[in-house]
Amino acid sequence: MDREFWKYVPILAFISVMTMYVEMVVLPSLPKIESEFNVSSSQGSWILSSETLSGMTLAPFVGRIADSAGRKKVLLTILAVYLVSVGLTSLSPNFVILLISRAVQGIGLSINPLAYTIIRERLSDKELPVAQGIIASTFAVGAAISIPIGSFVSQYFSWQFAYVTAIPFLLLALALAWIVLPSSKPSVVKDIDSIGIVLLAIGFLLIGVGFTEAPIWGWTSPGFISLLFAGISFLVIFSSHIRKVRSPLINPEDLRNPNVAVPLISSFITGFGLFLTFQSLVFLFELPKPVGYGLNILETGETMAPISLVLLVGGPLFGSLVNKVGYKRVITFSSTSSAATLAALSFVVGKVSIPLLMGVLVSVLFFISGMNVTRITLLLASSSRERMASMTGTNTSMRLMGNTLGPIISGSLQDTFKFPLFLGFVGNVPLFTFIPSIQAFQFSFITSMFSILSVVILATRIKEGIPVR
Repeated sequence: MDREFWKYVPILAFISVMTMYVEMVVLPSLPKIESEFNVSSSQGSWILSSETLSGMTLAPFVGRIADSAGRKKVLLTILAVYLVSVGLTSLSPNFVILLISRAVQGIGLSINPLAYTIIRERLSDKELPVAQGIIASTFAVGAAISIPIGSFVSQYFSWQFAYVTAIPFLLLALALAWIVLPSSKPSVVKDIDSIGIVLLAIGFLLIGVGFTEAPIWGWTSPGFISLLFAGISFLVIFSSHIRKVRSPLINPEDLRNPNVAVPLISSFITGFGLFLTFQSLVFLFELPKPVGYGLNILETGETMAPISLVLLVGGPLFGSLVNKVGYKRVITFSSTSSAATLAALSFVVGKVSIPLLMGVLVSVLFFISGMNVTRITLLLASSSRERMASMTGTNTSMRLMGNTLGPIISGSLQDTFKFPLFLGFVGNVPLFTFIPSIQAFQFSFITSMFSILSVVILATRIKEGIPVR
């Protein structure tokens, strides 16, 4: 590895780790935040989804700006806005302000695709796969750091202070990026598909609100069906719109190449399944028995932290198999195995001890890590250097579409399937409260399973050895 590798990759990896830290640090505290602000599970799901919905709409926008205005300049701007938004999140006095702050925070989710493009621009073809693997592993590293630290700080201080812990490191990241990272030459300025951004955001927002209110209105109610129809209509209009504009938010031509289309669609599917599973697990661990395991925030963090390290092992292992057996076989095997282990997870949930449950979950994440690394490697190998920022931005947007819907579906299922928990007597009157039932979590994992199975079908379209155009 030459000097530029050791100069740029560690800094970009550190920045990416910190954004993953901020994104995941709130995870163990979700039940506590819902209780503190007195919101339902489906409403609380927007704590995660508000950030990902914002990131989803901004990622292609940021990628296009970075192609035309220079990657370092855009990265520094994002880091500055991100830093301010994290400070605002730590000061949130109510649920609405929290969601708004988290939405602004979503701009930080564009950092990873920018990191990919900076290293692609500066490193040799031999160094590139190693650097990509390091950046890709930052999700696991960030989660492995943030979940235990976030759970400890939230348990003994507050979830707000968990955000404060990130601020000094974000300041350091901003300074390092400004001093060390290279400037890039701006390319030809391109139009920004503002109409496409609005159509896509409104479509997913309407669908998300519909699923949020479905447990209250009813799954067959006119309100839910109307919002679902309206959201899908906006997505159909978006699909028609991008075929007509010169610089679309998502280029339909990219979807003609199966080696680009499959990774992009798979990003949505795996993002959906992963976030749906993560949110479900947090509530499963912290709900009281007999439904959950009755853990506190710190115990939940300690239980979940090791599973993040599985991604560090699975990613490089499956990545090394690509050169031996090809993309199609690796993605097919990893996605089939992910679906099978998710089916097993839905079967054992509520029936086994935490160690046995974690054994199944580790298997799920091991195979999902193989899917994630292989699809991003295939996408990068199938894209030209000139369009790398735009393509990785689109990939991030697709992943965040799934990330947005996953927690919402999880929260809706938890509000739909309830279990009466006996609290005691008030005089001679029995007192009950209603908590999510085992069925809510079983349906969550089954939903994840079917979404992952669709990747198996998509993988059949992959063609080995298609040249980059």
